[in-house]
Amino acid sequence: MTETNIEAGLCRLSRCVRETRTILAWEDLARAEARPGTPPSFRAGNHTDEDLRFQRGLFSKVSAEVHTALRKSQKAGVSEKTLSFWKVRLLRIDLEFATLGLTDRFIRP
Repeated sequence: MTETNIEAGLCRLSRCVRETRTILAWEDLARAEARPGTPPSFRAGNHTDEDLRFQRGLFSKVSAEVHTALRKSQKAGVSEKTLSFWKVRLLRIDLEFATLGLTDRFIRP
């Protein structure tokens, strides 16, 4: 992953966070609109869990690639200022994704 690819990876991670938030918002809306005992007037296909699993897997894959690229860039002599900027961005994105609460969602007790 080159410097350009690191930027692209960080952008992809941000997009993944936004898409995950959107999926969770749709899920919340569907839950809020549900009326027990009444059939829904409109029912869209519910692929929320599948979509969230996909986003979680994609996020993990891209995040691992960016982490690896940052380590390689450090060895390749990329400036410390640039590395620090990318690391802070990656940390913020990782924390933002973690706050979405998907870690425990699919783990069965």
